Amino acid sequence: MVEVVVTPVRVPSAGDLLVSTPRLVDPNFDRTVVFVIEHQQAGTLGVVINRVSDISCASAVPRWASRFTEGAAVGLGGPVEPQGLLALGATDAAPTVQAQHREGTATESSETAGAWRTVNGEVGLVDLTADPSELDDEVVSVRIYGGHAGWGPGQLRGELQAGCWWVFNSTPGDLAADATTLWYDVLARQSPPARLLAHYPDDPALN
Repeated sequence: MVEVVVTPVRVPSAGDLLVSTPRLVDPNFDRTVVFVIEHQQAGTLGVVINRVSDISCASAVPRWASRFTEGAAVGLGGPVEPQGLLALGATDAAPTVQAQHREGTATESSETAGAWRTVNGEVGLVDLTADPSELDDEVVSVRIYGGHAGWGPGQLRGELQAGCWWVFNSTPGDLAADATTLWYDVLARQSPPARLLAHYPDDPALN
């Protein structure tokens, strides 16, 4: 049996990535990369960003087609509420949201405004019920996901202590990255020992 090295437990924050290790035997999360949306005492909410369906984002939500990354497919965000849709968008700077007022048109910057709610300043939740014109042009790489991942109080910490997940910083480009290689790519940009896991075989017995 191959022993997987375990790094010290890092408590995740909103905007971090959870990267599964081979110690996690749940097929729902085998070699997954989860973007953390919220991490609180009450639990953790995230979305798997490296599994995709064969349904295009544009066909799933046609009204938002002009804002989706070209050719983007609906992601398989996790086993919780798989029929529900959640959208994320990335930007290089906190977006400026256009707000319509009776007196005319005004521009305001806010962590929660219009169609945008920031997660970590560079990535935020996009409200698909809003008008696409409310989302600033600086927000790019808009992707939608069916379902999400969730952990109850203390559940994720137990999995972290068991070495089932590593916690790493995310980059805005992760949302638009090649889902088929993202697990390997995220590990490859880390320091050892995590970097070594990027070459971990699908079947260690064949190594």
